Amino acid sequence: MSTTQRLRVAVLGPKGQCGSCVVDELLSRGHSVGGLSRNPPREWQTPGDYKAESVDFNSINDLSAALSRGYDAIVCAYGPPLGNLRAIYYECVETHARIKSGLLRSNHRGSFIVIGGAGSLHHKDGSSFADEPEFPYGAWYKWSDQHLGYMISRASDHGSTTLAVFSRIFRWARNNVEHPGWFSWILRPFARLFLSRARKFMTSHDAKGLITGSRVALHLWEGVTEKSWSFLSPPWLLRDKGIRTGKYEVYVDELDSPGYQAIYGGIYNKDMAVAIVDEVENNKLAYKHWSCVGPIGLGKW
Repeated sequence: MSTTQRLRVAVLGPKGQCGSCVVDELLSRGHSVGGLSRNPPREWQTPGDYKAESVDFNSINDLSAALSRGYDAIVCAYGPPLGNLRAIYYECVETHARIKSGLLRSNHRGSFIVIGGAGSLHHKDGSSFADEPEFPYGAWYKWSDQHLGYMISRASDHGSTTLAVFSRIFRWARNNVEHPGWFSWILRPFARLFLSRARKFMTSHDAKGLITGSRVALHLWEGVTEKSWSFLSPPWLLRDKGIRTGKYEVYVDELDSPGYQAIYGGIYNKDMAVAIVDEVENNKLAYKHWSCVGPIGLGKW
């Protein structure tokens, strides 16, 4: 596709942190955007040609019809509701399966880009990030104080008081154990108790539902040749409280050539949207699993 051509692009899940940045980036480049979800925003703050369409994601027929509207490209930024922890995996897998079936039944001929999760990326030995021992607890434990601070701020901004409190206590407990002070030993038993319970919870099947469900979404597309698709797994340090630098580096992740460099990398959502829209315009990563890494920590986060 020519980068100077005005495109019609559908975004499934336009309200989320990833989808909203993609819509903004598309509109800023002069493309037309269709926002598709159960209850999409009817208006968009960024000026441009934006139209909303309500789609029943539980209906393959509805999805097929919505994806057959002559779009040049489609970006799938769907994410399952997070309110019921036990239902996240089921909702993630089932809805991604319906989206796939809807696309295969549609007359769409352009590219289709799916946004998944970091857990699908592979280490040098071919094992996936999500298969690390004690994942994601171990990965959280390695986070810097800055990133845990970001998690606290982000959770508070999104109204998730429970996650904000959990992240705050996690940071305190980790630091109490790893960086003891003169009097930290007094509370260290409580810190160790919290970390023990956090490990048990975070490594449970329910707590990993979004991560493992997103990995299944990748497996759903592997081997598909009927439609052009690509699957983006963001790096582990994805941040939505940043700036748009326009800078990023792409890593293709394949079993014989893993994109392991991206696993512990980071990127702002706005820069990831730049990478996604560049792929919409140029379609260079068809049938690939890929990630992108950019600068972070340029401001407070």
